[in-house]
Amino acid sequence: MHRSLQALQFYTSHSKEDIARLHERVRSSLASTESLTDTMIRITGQPPLIPYDEDTVTVDEWNAFLAGKHHATLADFYGTLVARPILDEDGPLPDEAEEPLPTLSRSQREPEPKRRKKEKEIKHAGAKRPLPWGWIALLILCFLLGAGGTYVYSTYFVGSADTTPKATVEKPVTVEKTKEKKPTAPEETAAVDDVLYIKIRSSNIYREESMTTLLYEADFGDGYRIVKKNDGVTEIELSDDLTGYIKTSDTTKRLEGEPLADETLLTWANDNLDTSFVTGTLIDLIGKSSEELNSLYGPADRTFNDELHDYLFYGNHFFVLKDNKVIAIDWTETTITNEQLASLAPLQLETESTGLVTSNSYRLQRFAKDGTISRIRLAEQSF
Repeated sequence: MHRSLQALQFYTSHSKEDIARLHERVRSSLASTESLTDTMIRITGQPPLIPYDEDTVTVDEWNAFLAGKHHATLADFYGTLVARPILDEDGPLPDEAEEPLPTLSRSQREPEPKRRKKEKEIKHAGAKRPLPWGWIALLILCFLLGAGGTYVYSTYFVGSADTTPKATVEKPVTVEKTKEKKPTAPEETAAVDDVLYIKIRSSNIYREESMTTLLYEADFGDGYRIVKKNDGVTEIELSDDLTGYIKTSDTTKRLEGEPLADETLLTWANDNLDTSFVTGTLIDLIGKSSEELNSLYGPADRTFNDELHDYLFYGNHFFVLKDNKVIAIDWTETTITNEQLASLAPLQLETESTGLVTSNSYRLQRFAKDGTISRIRLAEQSF
């Protein structure tokens, strides 16, 4: 059928809206592709039977054709288009078809290639080797020769020897008795090599070894560091820059037992001596100067001094100072006996009228006076 008749038949069989819709679809397709072949496929789903001489057409040319301008290629295209069934929707161009999006569905996976099966090589057992009869025979022969040689040796050589055991006489073992050592009684005295104590009621200390110039009179229990020993005379340390000499026979280096703890000795002194004049503790008074004592108690009732010490008397007690520092406190009127002092600890040094107990840093010395009166000294162990 001629293309003009095909167009006329299309116009008469379709409404005005359908015709306008078709024209608009062609216009839209040409606007995007400008290809008559692509437009034909998009609208009808089929390519033209014969390629167009002029496949590229613009929208303006299409509009001019609809307005009545002659265009041979468009006329041929239009006649073929209206002669074919029109698709409801434009189909996708072959080269513009979108590729399907990848999905996570397991069903759309391409089948994996089959794994190759590993052929197991079957090792064929080799033919059995023949037994080495020659070696076996040689081993049997060696065994027989060894067994025979052992039999001959044990029968004819060893058997001829005298196998009677010789008797031996064991000598008696003499066990020496170990002499038991008698346990040595523990020493009850402790000696300090470089320290001595006055062991009598009093002993004079002199300036020189010839014992001519008297320095002062030391009391029982006073302790001194030894500088040097000579025949019957011992040089002792009195201060940092002064030494003196004393009869060795008046001294001892040994004390009974061990010294007490300082706290034990000081507690006993607080409980058994008059400490009403003490504002703090007894230890606070050790080391104070004469000026500090004057500030605490006022001027002393009386004073006394020798070549080494100063003595400040207050009522029934006095302070002994060396280098203007208190080194001892004496209580002059007490009723304490040696037995009472021994209640603190066994006396480490004693006579009928004196007693001594020491701690690590201090010592208590007792001196008997007339009747039941005694003097007690609390002194610092300054050596």
